[in-house]
Amino acid sequence: MISVLPASVLPIAIYLVILKLLDSFALVRMWRIAVCIAAGIISCLAVWLLCRGTGAIGISGMSAVPLIEEFAKGCIVIWLVADRKIKFLSEALIYGAAVGGGFALLENIIYVLSNPDMNFSTAFFRGFGCAFLHIGCTGLAACLLHLFSHRRPFAAFVLPAFLPSVLLHLAHNNLQLPAPVLLAVTILVFAVIFLIMFALDEKRIYSWMDHSISTDVQTLSAIRRGDFAATKAGKYLLGMKDQFQPEVFFDIVTYEELYLELKIEKQSRMLLSQAGFTPDSKDDEAFRQKMDELAALRKQIGKTGFRILSYICR
Repeated sequence: MISVLPASVLPIAIYLVILKLLDSFALVRMWRIAVCIAAGIISCLAVWLLCRGTGAIGISGMSAVPLIEEFAKGCIVIWLVADRKIKFLSEALIYGAAVGGGFALLENIIYVLSNPDMNFSTAFFRGFGCAFLHIGCTGLAACLLHLFSHRRPFAAFVLPAFLPSVLLHLAHNNLQLPAPVLLAVTILVFAVIFLIMFALDEKRIYSWMDHSISTDVQTLSAIRRGDFAATKAGKYLLGMKDQFQPEVFFDIVTYEELYLELKIEKQSRMLLSQAGFTPDSKDDEAFRQKMDELAALRKQIGKTGFRILSYICR
């Protein structure tokens, strides 16, 4: 039994490693992720105690446990969104996945302890399948809630936000597929869903942002005179300032300023080149140094932080 426990704990460990590789901790705090994982564990314990106390629960012959599980995890996500603790779609996915991962962690351990004769392969595929299901379902619910967070009344959109997760959970539990195939299908389905959602979110933000050259000049001027908050880019970033570590937010604003300066300078150099003028070699060297500084800032901001910046740096 001890030998199969790692197969149940491994998925959440992989989740944390992936976050670290993506440098997501530049956007979200590690302690918040830990709190979400702990909250997911507590919600799983509550569901287990409820189901153990009431016995089998059914709706039209179909187990209502997926509905109860998604509701238990969802209460945490609803609080995070309603309390404005989630600002970005990627952040919603991270926190929702952490809650789902914590839930799956305890559920897998309980399942293994309840089935001491289970072999390693069964524990492995069941553990991974369960983990990716809960991570995906709760992440999806968190993303949809975030997209609906500005709609009023917000309460009217809570049920529609959770309905896809409940239906996917029910479908997963009732599909008669070999465990490896079911695991692959689960990963593929959620990967496609999240890619579509991020594409829609980017389109929504891009339609709001103005990326004309005149706006770039105005934004750069506003940054330099301390009036960044008056611009759309400033409203977008400053409204989420508390989500970043102070040094990361400073690097983001510095990156935005330097990026706009180089973008405008590059366009000016292209116009001069078309007019037959050759830039001075000293200007070329200064331009390359600024490009190196921009690359260094991008590395410090991290991949996830840069993804947020990509909405306004085009």
